Amino acid sequence: MATSPTSLKTQNMQHRTRLATQQLQELTGADDAKLLSAAVAEAAAEEASYNAAFRTTVRRIYDELRSQASTPTGSRRSGKTQSVVLVPLPGTEGARFDPFAPLDPYALLSLYGPHQLEAALSGYSVTALRGAAGIVRQKHPRTKPTDARKADALIGYIVQHLSEV
Repeated sequence: MATSPTSLKTQNMQHRTRLATQQLQELTGADDAKLLSAAVAEAAAEEASYNAAFRTTVRRIYDELRSQASTPTGSRRSGKTQSVVLVPLPGTEGARFDPFAPLDPYALLSLYGPHQLEAALSGYSVTALRGAAGIVRQKHPRTKPTDARKADALIGYIVQHLSEV
């Protein structure tokens, strides 16, 4: 299965990762995706240490993925799409998120403010929201969400406690 780099650009990060891994498995004959991922990371680090063009390519792809990951689309859990356009607060121009870092609700609060926090959180998965709720629980140890299995409950918990800040 040959996948062109151009067609990968139009796909989401998980799909791009899966396609690239499948392509590498076919090219290398590797059967273990986790081992292949570690091998690719090592080989890429070695190549990047002396190949500026490779570093530039990696950075370009990273920035593409980052821009996709930093603008969450609609929620999968309810089938509705996010209709609110988030507007960063003045003075936050150029703020960027690491798509591989855990969701930090305090960073979202400082970027979008309390009035947009719920909308900003609504595009994230339940897993990411649980991690964000864990960050909030560290600062509010005697609290917990009403139902850690439901995105709405996690978002409500996060918004409630960050609104107090």
